[in-house]
Amino acid sequence: MIKWTKVILATAVSFLVCYYWGKFSGFTGFSFAWILNFVLMAWYTFMDSLVNWKYESSYFDSQAFEKGGTVYKFFGVHFFRKLLVWTGWEKISRKDMKISSKRNSLELAENKSRSSEAGHTIIFLIVGFVTILVAENLQEALWLIILNLLLNVYPIMVQRYNRPRYRRILQKMN
Repeated sequence: MIKWTKVILATAVSFLVCYYWGKFSGFTGFSFAWILNFVLMAWYTFMDSLVNWKYESSYFDSQAFEKGGTVYKFFGVHFFRKLLVWTGWEKISRKDMKISSKRNSLELAENKSRSSEAGHTIIFLIVGFVTILVAENLQEALWLIILNLLLNVYPIMVQRYNRPRYRRILQKMN
């Protein structure tokens, strides 16, 4: 019961922060798009720590068009990965989870890739829905779309690119 109370409170607080920031700054500007994405990231991280979902869906398996990661390379996943290192995000996100050649480390990294992808997918959908609600035209939606691509679509691609690599190494360890 306490867990679900926290879930409801976290959701309500996140909604209110985003709503009032939008009322203050406008719902289609850069600052709202930025705040919306990062509040939703904090919200999902908190929710994930409370609920401990099992990410066992076939959605997380590689599809035929993804083999070898060629599609992700074409869209610049390597540049985005370097950008994460350059900005320090990689160091922050890996602080508690150092990847090593040990099996349990790789299994944790593979599981975290599913968790991260699920979170960014949910946030992508929420931001897309908010964009449809608040923007009257493409120009008004521009910051919401750009930040949704950079902060959600590219991280999804990174996880979908990395996960098969983790799985291949884990299979070789068997």
